[in-house]
Amino acid sequence: MSLILSRPKKIHHPDTVLYEIYMLRFTAARLLEGQTKGYWRDEKDAWVYLEAFLVHFRNLIEFLGKEEPGKTDVSVKTIWESMNLVPPDNLDKIHAKGIELLKRYEPKGDNVSRISQYLAHCTTKRIEPIDWYIDTMTEEIEPLLTEIEKCLQLSNEILKREPPVRFERPFPASTTVATITSNVMMTPPGRKQFE
Repeated sequence: MSLILSRPKKIHHPDTVLYEIYMLRFTAARLLEGQTKGYWRDEKDAWVYLEAFLVHFRNLIEFLGKEEPGKTDVSVKTIWESMNLVPPDNLDKIHAKGIELLKRYEPKGDNVSRISQYLAHCTTKRIEPIDWYIDTMTEEIEPLLTEIEKCLQLSNEILKREPPVRFERPFPASTTVATITSNVMMTPPGRKQFE
């Protein structure tokens, strides 16, 4: 028996962006739910949701902050005109904040840590411990996503809106330790969100 799956069909570029937003929120909600319950069916479930969160976060900061998008990139600076949509009034501020997030989480250089080094392919960085502060990352990007979401129209009824996720306490997760449950991961005093 074959197992064939596909993501929901996207008719317009806003569907792609909204898919990324909704999947980011969905994975953040699942991570929070796992921590709140205090258990996972299998600890690898936590890793799957963490990796999915990081992939969608990376995709969105590239959408929001790429200064020179490629020909096939959907970008916060170009989607409006190409789709005949009215951009947010504060588009320049959204893009500036997107640039900041992209530089923080996908910095250029050799001796830095980037999300992509922990996900895209096997790299020597993958054994270096790093904590991803899901709460902070969500809080940083959500105001931008909320503004963008207001201006995009979903053309696909298969996608359903996911509400923003609110964290009431710090939520660190790691791609290099055994689990991300709260009894294992401790928030260090004076934590730095991403180095």
